[in-house]
Amino acid sequence: MSKITRFDTKNNNKKIAQLKSYLGFEYIKLKKDVNGLEFNIEHLFEYAKQNRYNISVARKVDNNTFVYNFFVEGTKLNIFFDAYFNGKIEGEIIDIDKLKPENLA
Repeated sequence: MSKITRFDTKNNNKKIAQLKSYLGFEYIKLKKDVNGLEFNIEHLFEYAKQNRYNISVARKVDNNTFVYNFFVEGTKLNIFFDAYFNGKIEGEIIDIDKLKPENLA
């Protein structure tokens, strides 16, 4: 059962969004923001540039377990995941935390 029940249109007369599935992942497609405005692609890209992510990777080396915290710029997430899935970064991702800039409303 999904935790995003407020977006389920079966019992929602406003039909904000419908929970769907693709490649085994649940998602919703938003056409407008919470204020009813259409999204501005330039603003979304600027927002992404300002965010940073702390990606924690657990790795066992010999008999020791370590956690590596990678600090990744929002625009470089694809580079990080490419390196991870190609085996250049070893271990198991255990947490992803988004670090928003302090001045972001």
